[in-house]
Amino acid sequence: MEYWDQVERILRASSFVELVRESKAWATSTGFGHQAYAVKLQDLHGRDRSDFLTFNDFTSEWAEGYEALRDPEIASRDARVMHVRAGMPSTAWNVRGEVGFTDKMIGKQAGQILRRAGEYGLRAGITVPISSPGVSWAFMTFTTDATFDLRDLFCTIAPMTYVASCLHVSARRLQGWDEARPRLTEREREVLRWAALGKTSWDISAILSVSERTVNFHLQGAARKLEVNGRQAACARAIALGLITL
Repeated sequence: MEYWDQVERILRASSFVELVRESKAWATSTGFGHQAYAVKLQDLHGRDRSDFLTFNDFTSEWAEGYEALRDPEIASRDARVMHVRAGMPSTAWNVRGEVGFTDKMIGKQAGQILRRAGEYGLRAGITVPISSPGVSWAFMTFTTDATFDLRDLFCTIAPMTYVASCLHVSARRLQGWDEARPRLTEREREVLRWAALGKTSWDISAILSVSERTVNFHLQGAARKLEVNGRQAACARAIALGLITL
């Protein structure tokens, strides 16, 4: 019961400070001494909102590495971000350079960084990739000084992955990210998806059993909400924001 109580407190956090505190309590109760979260949103099209958020509770220069991910150039070379973008699952690692469940080249690059992590008192941990609409990349890391053995960490991957997902849901709510995304109707998303697949307005009208004029009406409405001109731009932006999938 305590497990679900902790998860519920994370999901119901009323402030970002509370969210971080509840997440820290969860991590500590499961044997992880430190935690970190970083997320980069996709292009918000000029809206007055930050597209990057991170927090961690490291007390050394190691913490600076998370804030540095705000720089796209640094992020593009970071093994954790590369792991997420490659579509890899949650993984365990240690400061001996051992990494489970990742691409060979990414693991090699991560190993160089992880061996240096030992200088900051780290031993091992897990990294959880997070995905959701409108997110370019996101991950959460939990570290421990209790073991070097990856096998000791494998059994923690499932619950920590779930909790990281819950934290991300709460972060979205508290930061208002969902409100930043245009709200398309079901029909607008439908016609955009067919348009993105290369269908003409006539094709879409036949598929959906509506008039060609109706299709164009929905395409124009979606483009207006997405603040772009033309169907191609509307399709591209809708895909980038995770509003439609192919």
